[in-house]
Amino acid sequence: MEYAAGSGGQSHGERIEAGLRVLDLPASRGIRVIGTIDPATHASWETSLHMLVKGGGGTVDLSCLSFTDVRGVSALVDAARSVRPPASLTIRHPPGSVWKVLRLFWPEEAAQLITDDGRST
Repeated sequence: MEYAAGSGGQSHGERIEAGLRVLDLPASRGIRVIGTIDPATHASWETSLHMLVKGGGGTVDLSCLSFTDVRGVSALVDAARSVRPPASLTIRHPPGSVWKVLRLFWPEEAAQLITDDGRST
């Protein structure tokens, strides 16, 4: 795993681990996820979510996510539950598989988490 420092104050930088890249969103507080979330990348994914929660929440852009297992979605829901109001954690552009898993296992959280995805709830 490689970690490259990002720009700005509480930046997450860039985390790279065997098929997973997590980058800071350039114009807002949050992260963009690129690649796959699976047993080989769970630790990096969970660390990135922890850092986002610790920083007060933000947006998780999943537009470049190619795969996640249920544990990856579960970690996302757990992270969202950990953010203290009034801050929040939201998901943008979830792939269909993430949308389906959220709606199946966490229907209430799905409605609260997903924004800007073009789907009706």
